[in-house]
Amino acid sequence: MTHGPVVLVGLDACDPLTVAAMARRGELPTLQRALAHGATCRVANPHGLFVGALWMTFATGLDPVHHGMHSWDEIEVTTYERRLAPVPAAPGTRFWEAASEAGRRVTILDVPHTRADRPLNGLQVVEWGCHDRHFGLHSWPSSAATDIASAFGLHPVLGIDPYDVREFAADDYVHREGLLRTPAEDHALIDGLLAGLDAKRRLSHDLLREQDSDLFITVFGEAHAVGHQQWHLHDPRHVRFDPDLVESVGGDPLARVYRGLDGAVGELIDAAGRDATVFILLSHGMQPHYDGTHLLDAVLRRIDLVDRGHGLGRRGAGLAKRGLLRCPPSLQRRAVALATPSVRALASRRTLEAVEEFVTAEDRRSQRFFLEPNNYVVAGIRLNLAGREPDGCVSPDEVGRVVASLRDDLLALVNVATGEPVITSVEPADRWHPGRDGHDTMPDLFVEWSRRSPVETVWSPKIGLVHAPYRNWRTGDHRPFGELIAIGPDISTARHDVVAMRDIGPTLLARLDVPRPEMDGSPVPWLAGQPSSRSGR
Repeated sequence: MTHGPVVLVGLDACDPLTVAAMARRGELPTLQRALAHGATCRVANPHGLFVGALWMTFATGLDPVHHGMHSWDEIEVTTYERRLAPVPAAPGTRFWEAASEAGRRVTILDVPHTRADRPLNGLQVVEWGCHDRHFGLHSWPSSAATDIASAFGLHPVLGIDPYDVREFAADDYVHREGLLRTPAEDHALIDGLLAGLDAKRRLSHDLLREQDSDLFITVFGEAHAVGHQQWHLHDPRHVRFDPDLVESVGGDPLARVYRGLDGAVGELIDAAGRDATVFILLSHGMQPHYDGTHLLDAVLRRIDLVDRGHGLGRRGAGLAKRGLLRCPPSLQRRAVALATPSVRALASRRTLEAVEEFVTAEDRRSQRFFLEPNNYVVAGIRLNLAGREPDGCVSPDEVGRVVASLRDDLLALVNVATGEPVITSVEPADRWHPGRDGHDTMPDLFVEWSRRSPVETVWSPKIGLVHAPYRNWRTGDHRPFGELIAIGPDISTARHDVVAMRDIGPTLLARLDVPRPEMDGSPVPWLAGQPSSRSGR
């Protein structure tokens, strides 16, 4: 079956729940019509790994165990050192490359975590306006990046240091001199994001009209940036929400970006033409950045010390004292009310010098488990497994017992500020991602935080108190699920079952009548428009 052109507009980390609420209020007319008259479904991202893995999963149709990307940083297996994680060089075939090889003309703009490193029948531009940066602004053909920068300028926020090859998120640093932004810096940031969004709108519109592509993809990064940096200016329940500050920056920054995205999507739908199928992908969501991942290194170290010493011991007691004495007095009082008599006795000893806790590579070598970087929403833990890690001290036949004990210890942790449990679940990663080969740096366990309130001080009878203020400037972090909206001449209005992110690329190839390369994903029948009996894993 032959279909018309396929257009996908990606709204990176544009929160589906916020979009739905704004659409109901009539604030997003384009998305309101698309949700009412298109086919819609929830998008399931790779469980536990979605923050770092979803866009590579989208591009390749592969699960994280096969494309190898899940986090900005990692514990290097052979040295136990924490380092930036290199993006995998060539994880499979990106689905637009398969379309190009089949003779389809493609235009690809700013799909995160990808390179323009292979010849295409068309155009690919990378990192003009991406939230996540790795390779610097470049393109295929190579002259296109220079031409675009000349015609449209550089993104005023996401395009800083445009040609630097390094791992960073530009919005973390623009208009921020101190730890937190001043009102003037917040104002400058939202102005820069809106200006960049308008330039991306014009660039995307011009490319869509001029390239005459069978497959057109553009991804907007502004929702991702404003969600991380200014969630506290959107959510009245956030601990840093200040209505006067919101007014001083011109109103809710997130709502202003979402309205700008709505207008851009409307223009692209009009430019696509009546015979095109348009997909709108809200990749994943946003919510308050409430988690305890910044405490987990110290918590795991403490648990391991207690288990090995059959009690806190000298070093463990010292850690407990330092944790208690660094707490604000109000939290000290609450912690003492919760604590055992031996821990209560520590409260009167206020003269002990506070020493910062940290975990070194040498600590990891000796521990049975340690934090494995996995961004922040879902924390990761890796076992120091004999036969896999060079100094592994957990034998394979001990894994069940060690994991069960660790799970109990983590679920016993209490958020001292609220008295509520701080962790909701501890699950083995293999339940969701089977088939690991033992050479990756993925976590062995996923830790889900309750995320109901800030987490700075935790306590349990076993390990006492661990306290560390959250000192990052990001006030928003991700929700796991996305939303996909499809509109087109053969797309019926309906709400469908959940679609996996890995299935979107194969589905677009099926609509273009292109056989898919080896992938974990498969075409979604109601979206593909044809049977899906093609090759794959």
